[in-house]
Amino acid sequence: MRAHEKGLELNCHVAPDVPTALVGDPVRLGAVITNLLGNAIKFTGKGEVVLHVENDPEANAPGALRFRVCDTGIGIPPDKLDAIFENFVQ
Repeated sequence: MRAHEKGLELNCHVAPDVPTALVGDPVRLGAVITNLLGNAIKFTGKGEVVLHVENDPEANAPGALRFRVCDTGIGIPPDKLDAIFENFVQ
């Protein structure tokens, strides 16, 4: 709803080789994805927000997925990136 209200296009691209059924915690995963998309929508004034889902090419075990959110927002200055982002693994 928030993306629509702002006139943003919200897309989801799931790679064709991503399994349709996996064992995991859908509540926590949903909360993380909702938070990431919500932040992207909040800081994007025009354009689009896209969720990409793919198998993690760096994973040692099958079933590990990589989620990526891209947007056309203002971005973060390069000198601030190290202070904000750290890898999240669960």
